[in-house]
Amino acid sequence: MSLAIDVHKVESVLLPDGKWYAIADKSFKLDSYDFVEEGKTVVGGGQVQGVPSTGATWKDNMGKRFACPLTAILAIRYSS
Repeated sequence: MSLAIDVHKVESVLLPDGKWYAIADKSFKLDSYDFVEEGKTVVGGGQVQGVPSTGATWKDNMGKRFACPLTAILAIRYSS
């Protein structure tokens, strides 16, 4: 059994600063966590010890973009 969470139903995430961050409709995504410069990967997730290989990204209700390592998310609030 798994804790199946539909990424399109994520409403907010709790980060280590103790704040819940709202997620605009269906903008929450998970993917490899890479840092790029001018289209070239500078550091890819999993290439450097201590750099997580998976990250999360989303937009808030004001259109601001956020990204963080998946390990930075303490909790997820989602609709069923």
